Amino acid sequence: MLIATLILLMPVVVYLATFVPARRLKTSLRKLYRLIGAVLVIGGGTTSYYLAAYTGDQGGIAAFYFQLLVIDVYVLFSVGILIANVLLNR
Repeated sequence: MLIATLILLMPVVVYLATFVPARRLKTSLRKLYRLIGAVLVIGGGTTSYYLAAYTGDQGGIAAFYFQLLVIDVYVLFSVGILIANVLLNR
């Protein structure tokens, strides 16, 4: 239960923790990061919660894998934003 809660909540915590460091991004990238990042972590977490709560045992397994996918996509998106910021600052 603890692991499931951490997997569900950690992307949101990381997203909220990056608000202050995100000020170093260019304005357009910061807006993009905040908008798409919020959709990814909050929408993904909500979808995972729905799958786990309302679709039985197989939904719980699907929720676990879906949340892992959300985490992976969020990490790739964050790295892409950082790379784009470095390239735009040159």
